[in-house]
Amino acid sequence: MGRYKKHRKKIEKIIGRKLGPDEVVHHKDRNPENNDPANLMVLTKKEHYILHFKGIDAFYRYKRGKIAS
Repeated sequence: MGRYKKHRKKIEKIIGRKLGPDEVVHHKDRNPENNDPANLMVLTKKEHYILHFKGIDAFYRYKRGKIAS
C-alpha cells in the first residue's frame, strides 16, 4: 500500500466512513509522510485547490462563504 493509500485509510478509520470521490486528505504540515491524525484534514478538491494555490486567507474566506472559487 503506497503513501497515498495510508493516509486515506487512516482518516477513513477515524471518521468512520469512506471518503467520497470529491474528498482529499490534506497534510497540515505539508509532509506526506506525517500521517498523525492531528496532521490530517479532509477537504473537498475545491477547498484543497484554494488552500494550496490561493492561500490560507482565501481558504478561510471561502469556508465562510465570502468568496467564490
